[in-house]
Amino acid sequence: MPTHSPSQDNSTYGLRVLVEELEVQGITLAQMLRRAEMRSLSGQITHAQRLAVLRAANEMSLDPLTALNAGQRQRVQHYGVYGYALATSPTFGDAFAFGRQNLELAGAVLRITFRKKGGIGILRSHNPAALGSLLTFAAEFWRSSMSALLSEVLGQPFPSTLMRFPYPRPRHAEAYSDVFHCPIEFDADHMEWHFDAHVLQRPCPSAHSLTAHICQDFCETLIANDSSTTPLQRQLRSFILGKTDCRVTADDASQALALSRRTLFRRLGEEGTSFQVLLDQTRASLACEYLENTRLTVGEISERCGYSDEANFRKAFRRWRQKSPSKWRLIA
Repeated sequence: MPTHSPSQDNSTYGLRVLVEELEVQGITLAQMLRRAEMRSLSGQITHAQRLAVLRAANEMSLDPLTALNAGQRQRVQHYGVYGYALATSPTFGDAFAFGRQNLELAGAVLRITFRKKGGIGILRSHNPAALGSLLTFAAEFWRSSMSALLSEVLGQPFPSTLMRFPYPRPRHAEAYSDVFHCPIEFDADHMEWHFDAHVLQRPCPSAHSLTAHICQDFCETLIANDSSTTPLQRQLRSFILGKTDCRVTADDASQALALSRRTLFRRLGEEGTSFQVLLDQTRASLACEYLENTRLTVGEISERCGYSDEANFRKAFRRWRQKSPSKWRLIA
């Protein structure tokens, strides 16, 4: 049975929506950070810091629906490389497997196991009592966030069949049905999430037709520290990211950007770059994101970066970073 335990260091992916929800209530990011005794909400944070953010949000919120509402704000782009990898998986089963292997990127605060019983998939959160008074808020935020994220990856509502929570029915329990669209059990012996396992066989709609906002937002994340990037280069990088499942040619790119091949090459030349340079830079950035932030094998990363042959990918990566993919992962 695959298992997962939250790691000591994880990303701030998904927490921004809590800030947005609190800001609606007049509570600023600075105020929440002071309560959580943190300086910023970016980059890597520890497991304890993530809990501190959740605790601060819980203590400061003025609306009992804060956690549920914040979770429903989640979108693929809020999860960086984690969300991008989910959305571009061939099938929902592939996305689900990747997601379980990298749950710390989604902000898991409890150990989670998965099993199938008949046609039902069952996710169980272990030792929820360890969260103490934070349990209800954390459970609402996690379940609501994952419901929204998985529904977007799937392109339709995630088929939950039962939610079990090991705490008393809260006063706002009616809102659970509106968010989760399935039977709800409180005071349960276990904390579980049941769903129709047949969903694992469905294709991901964005696997071969990546939606523009996902691609654009992820592209901007990859190039956030490069102030010299032009609008044309951002468009081209977005196109490349949207075609990581196949070979990308300059003819395809120029057609997608409504330019002739000659005009594309001329404009890139005027900007001091070329199609091949941008192709290499984009694939290198994507490969590094996967190596640093996921447990995907080098072979799996090779495929997600548009290489049908792992040996060619390894050779290209050495050219890009002067190190092997495995060495890069070790020192990152």
